[in-house]
Amino acid sequence: MQKTIGLIAAVVFALSAAVNVQASTLDELVRAYAEQRDFSGVVLVARDGQPIYQAAFGIAQPAWKVAVTDDSVFRIGSLSKPLTATLVMRLAELGRIDLDETVGTYLPAAYAGTAAGKITVRQLLAHTSGLADLPSRYTDPFWSKDARRHYTPKEFASEWIPGALASEPGTWRYNNNGYYLLGMIVEAATGKSYAENMKQYVFAPAGMQDSGVFDGRTIIAKLAQGTVQADDGTRVMPPYIDPSVSYSAAGLYATALDLVRFDSALAGGRLLKQTSQREMYTNRGKGYGYGWEVADWAVSTDAPLPVVLHTGSIPGYQSIFVRSLSDRVAIVILDNAWQGATVVAMARDIADLVHGKPVALPRRSLQAALSPILFREGLDAMRAAYLRLGVRESATYDVSESALNAFGYSLLRKGQPEAAIQVFRWNAEAHPLSHNVHDSLAEALLASGDREGARAGYAKVLALDPGNRHATEELEKLRRTNP
Repeated sequence: MQKTIGLIAAVVFALSAAVNVQASTLDELVRAYAEQRDFSGVVLVARDGQPIYQAAFGIAQPAWKVAVTDDSVFRIGSLSKPLTATLVMRLAELGRIDLDETVGTYLPAAYAGTAAGKITVRQLLAHTSGLADLPSRYTDPFWSKDARRHYTPKEFASEWIPGALASEPGTWRYNNNGYYLLGMIVEAATGKSYAENMKQYVFAPAGMQDSGVFDGRTIIAKLAQGTVQADDGTRVMPPYIDPSVSYSAAGLYATALDLVRFDSALAGGRLLKQTSQREMYTNRGKGYGYGWEVADWAVSTDAPLPVVLHTGSIPGYQSIFVRSLSDRVAIVILDNAWQGATVVAMARDIADLVHGKPVALPRRSLQAALSPILFREGLDAMRAAYLRLGVRESATYDVSESALNAFGYSLLRKGQPEAAIQVFRWNAEAHPLSHNVHDSLAEALLASGDREGARAGYAKVLALDPGNRHATEELEKLRRTNP
């Protein structure tokens, strides 16, 4: 049976004894992630701006064997967006930016008279602009070629943010280019650089002493080096992306403590008025406000917990920042090993645990165990290892539906359809009543050219979920192309 941990009683942060119990319980959970999932980074949990738990794991500088410390600095990727949105909202409060004004007004040389020129600042903030965006997958040639070049903001916009739209404004679609344009609008409205504005209106008033805009040239004390896992299981340097491509969409760095300071400054009204914050935290579509994801997390049986949050991912780094506005709990996780699923799962577990909900300790990643075998020795060796490890009968490995699904799709993205099909078959065997696993298997079979197998898979999906629109559409496509 998988071990679970929980609180003996309700958490009362005002009492030091309760804080000590909570810290020790959190430590058991976080250390399990470090041991079972090789987490490398910093975890900080705070309430009312005061840390109740902080710990660091892993290596900050692999070449020198320097350990990650509590005050290590990390690039935070798209976690930059809440800070950029806060800057824009502050400038709006000061009358420097009009949220209902258009891109064409602020950037006339590039966008006057174009469809993109009619987009409002609000639509950029809410990801409802309809702008064309950069490729979402790092396997796209853009990231290995064009993203290695250095651009001024004007050069980047000219080449990669066209005046023609990809979709009609008003529909939500996550969009890095929209937040890139926000940085340019900040500069146009103030006559100062995005970095100078961030320092004046966000970092300085929040007391964020170790945060800034990453430029790739400035020496940053205590910067943790990001790494990625190669196919053979070793850790290597991440692919290079010029920092100018990230800019106001994903270009900031920070410490965990600085992000807690940011949380406190927002809550204390030192950055924005409460009316502006309510605007930011209002769902504008798909659970997103202005720079923040807006969600209700089921951390207890009483009522869902309203949270605002954001993740960040850039090669070598992963981050998540969760803020519970009702009880002032903040969770910051900064990672320098690019472990997206691990970081998000840990944040959810911490939120549950802090609010009195028992959680299961994490198990080892099956993907981490089997991927190196696949890429070193082949598919048959991976199958043999799966049987040898006794994965289905073992409590050691995470064979949850979501974990196996993620493993399968990672193999598809790496051009390994046969291996992906095998993993999806294991998932279907472990979770036979889930329509989602059969849908994934059918998708992989279709990608490999097995149309009959795909038909059978989508038929299985409809047997389990008769109203499934995706399966219906795929079967219709298969019927039209090959009756």
